[in-house]
Amino acid sequence: MTTTNANEFEVPFLTAEQIQNVQTFDSIISTQTSSGVPSPFDSLKISSTEVLEKITKRTPCPKCDKPVKYFCYWCYIIVGCDSSELPRVKLPVKIDVIKHHKENDGKSTVAHAKIIAPDDVEIISYSQMPKIENPDRMLLLFPGPNSKTLQEIPRSSFDKLLIVDGTWRQALNMARTNPELKNIRKVTINPQKTLFWRYQNKDENHLATIEALYYFLKEYSEVYEIPEEAIHSDVNGYDGRYDNLLWYFKYFYEFIQTTYRRQKGKKNFTTRQREGYIRYE
Repeated sequence: MTTTNANEFEVPFLTAEQIQNVQTFDSIISTQTSSGVPSPFDSLKISSTEVLEKITKRTPCPKCDKPVKYFCYWCYIIVGCDSSELPRVKLPVKIDVIKHHKENDGKSTVAHAKIIAPDDVEIISYSQMPKIENPDRMLLLFPGPNSKTLQEIPRSSFDKLLIVDGTWRQALNMARTNPELKNIRKVTINPQKTLFWRYQNKDENHLATIEALYYFLKEYSEVYEIPEEAIHSDVNGYDGRYDNLLWYFKYFYEFIQTTYRRQKGKKNFTTRQREGYIRYE
C-alpha cells in the first residue's frame, strides 16, 4: 500500500551531503511563503513543524546507535529533539501494521504513525507475524471487489484495523495469499490522490500507507464519531482531529516542493513522477 532510501529522509536525486548543505528550512519556508504557492495541507489542522526545521544533522539512535535524522526507522525513536515537542494523536481504534520484511525501511511511512500515535499503533514484521486472534473482530484495509466501506460496517463489529505495508506487489501478496489475512473482512476508503514523492508505477490513487491510514480515520470520524457528537452539540463535519498524523508527511512533502521550486530551471524532479507534481504556481 506504500511504495521511499534511507537512514534519514532524503530529497530524491539530492545526495545526503547536498541536503546537509542546503539552506536552512527556515529560509526554504520563507521562499515558499513569498512564492504564494498554496500547499494542499493549508486547510488541515497540522501543528507547526518548526522543531523539525531546526534539526540539521544526523544523531545516533540511543537504542541501535545508527546515525539517523528526525527519527529511527528501525526503533521508532525520536532523535534531534524532545518527544514533548511533537504532536500526539489518540486513535479511536487500535492499528496493527503488517510490514513486509523485504520492504525498504526508509521507504515506509508507517514510522510516522508509530511515532505520532505510539499507544495505538503496532508494527509487526510479516516474517514474524503471530497467529491472529479474534479475526472476526478485525478489518483489513485493502481495496477489492469484496471490500466494504465503513458506512456498510457496524462500529460494534470490529475492535482493530490491520494494514499491510510494502510495495504494492508485496501488499497484494500478503493480503491475498496469507491464509489468515485473506479471510479477514476487507474495508476500503473513497478514492484519493496521493501526494507521495516516491515514484511508483501505479496510478495516483495508490496511496502511501500513512495517507491511507489518515483517510480511513477521517472517514471513521465522519461515519461514527461526528453523527454521535452532533446529537449533543453543533458539530458539523470532520474537525481535523486526526490531521496531525500527516505531520511528518507534510514536512517532507513541503521540503521537496520548496527545494525543487527554488532550483527551477537548474534541477528537475524525476521525470517518472506524474507531470505537475512539483507545484510552481
